[in-house]
Amino acid sequence: MATETAEHAGGRFPPFDQIATTGVSQVFWLIVTFAILYVAVAFVFLPKIRKAMEDRDGAIKSDVAKAAAISAKADESVKQFEAQIAAARANARDTASKAKAEADAKTAAETAKVEAELNARLASAEARISETRTKAMTNVAAVAEDAAAAIAERLTGVKPAAASVKKAVASAMGA
Repeated sequence: MATETAEHAGGRFPPFDQIATTGVSQVFWLIVTFAILYVAVAFVFLPKIRKAMEDRDGAIKSDVAKAAAISAKADESVKQFEAQIAAARANARDTASKAKAEADAKTAAETAKVEAELNARLASAEARISETRTKAMTNVAAVAEDAAAAIAERLTGVKPAAASVKKAVASAMGA
């Protein structure tokens, strides 16, 4: 206890006493540690970090350039594809118009053939009708003569002469 009182009696604060005795060595080691850390950071870690950042920037620029090249190639492919589509459409239009023209020509030829057949049948039918009409008219005259003779005989009770009936029917048919 005597020592404690003696130390307190000196009027100095004990933690400050420690600065005077060990402070210089602590400052020395602080400077040495700081210098080692500075050298390590400045000459080891910062170059590695800088190189990694430069590599990363280079990789990004390279990837952007590759992407631009691929995009340009894709744009060119799209243009070629669109040109092929346009050519295919033009070809399809030409093919369709040729097919339509061929179909129209075939239809016109078939129609002309059918019309010719129908006209031939119509002419044949008209000839038969005319022939049948002529035959019918000759038969009509004979039937008319028979009917006129029968009517006159019935009305008068006397059978008329065939020549006078024929003359009367001919004049009635000619009128």
